[in-house]
Amino acid sequence: MEKVLELEKVSVQFGGLIALDKVDMDVRRGEILSIIGPNGAGKTTLFNLLTGIYQPTSGKIIYKNRVINKLQPYKRVNLGIARTFQNTRLLKNMTVLENVLVAHSQCNGEGLLESVFSFGSVNRKRVAIVQECIEKLEVVGLAHKLDVFAGSLPYGEQRLLEIARALATGCEILLLDEPAAGMNSSEKVELIKKIRQLSNEFNIEIVLIEHDIGMIMDISDRIIVLNYGVKIAEGGAKEIQNDPNVISAYLGGEVDWD
Repeated sequence: MEKVLELEKVSVQFGGLIALDKVDMDVRRGEILSIIGPNGAGKTTLFNLLTGIYQPTSGKIIYKNRVINKLQPYKRVNLGIARTFQNTRLLKNMTVLENVLVAHSQCNGEGLLESVFSFGSVNRKRVAIVQECIEKLEVVGLAHKLDVFAGSLPYGEQRLLEIARALATGCEILLLDEPAAGMNSSEKVELIKKIRQLSNEFNIEIVLIEHDIGMIMDISDRIIVLNYGVKIAEGGAKEIQNDPNVISAYLGGEVDWD
């Protein structure tokens, strides 16, 4: 299977603390890849590394055969890597639609002269951008709340709005940092359906951090396990469930994977 994104012996060190230690991993075309591990394992550090918030102390990050170690976050978004956050980062005094519009790559590219002398074409472009953003909201089930302020949405819907905003960037790889946090069981079932839809219908590679182990085992094509910044296991759900290193890392004994 084609490798879209690769990490080769990547380490991240903050002073004397090694947050990631010589991690090898890849994201493959068309898959849902989950990153799990106990608190402090290095999962969010990994996401910050992939999106350019951190740079590796050593090793290589390769995206579509290009080393992107020093590429700034906004340039990585332009290349097709987008994310959501563990704690929502919405513009809560703006509407649902406005939150998605600000992420669209063409929303802020309009020049003064273009606006004055090419109003007809500019207006058609604006309409097309709005329609694209509405389509992204339809995917996550929020198209009926375009004019609702983001801050007034229930927490579960705020997380869905973050996904729609990431989709508006035109991403090819979507990093979801605990997307099910704050959701009840029925909301999680719907979230799983939406993530699968993004993977299957929109050809978006999904990389997922999530503490709901039952959800991880249900949705993942492949799972990578981190512990203290080290990759200790990789494989399918059954392999991970039976891996003694994984069981030891979580509880030091048997784990309830349901």
